[in-house]
Amino acid sequence: MNRLGYLELAYLIDDYAEGKDTGVVDLLLVGNIDQYHLNDLSIKTERYIKRKIRSLVLTRKEFKEFLPRLEKRKHILIWEMK
Repeated sequence: MNRLGYLELAYLIDDYAEGKDTGVVDLLLVGNIDQYHLNDLSIKTERYIKRKIRSLVLTRKEFKEFLPRLEKRKHILIWEMK
């Protein structure tokens, strides 16, 4: 666990997962995430990459319920805690 919290999975979803640079990076994060630190990191990263970051944060249970919808969308697993 770190300042961000307990991150189990991270996905790049939608446009960037399709290879489209629309200026908005959509992330799906699964775990117990500290929203304050996520917001802080997002703001700093947005300035650096000159892109907007949108994050959907789900618990493991919420993720299991969301999985059928995720499978219908473009997505790339970018982090998995081992």
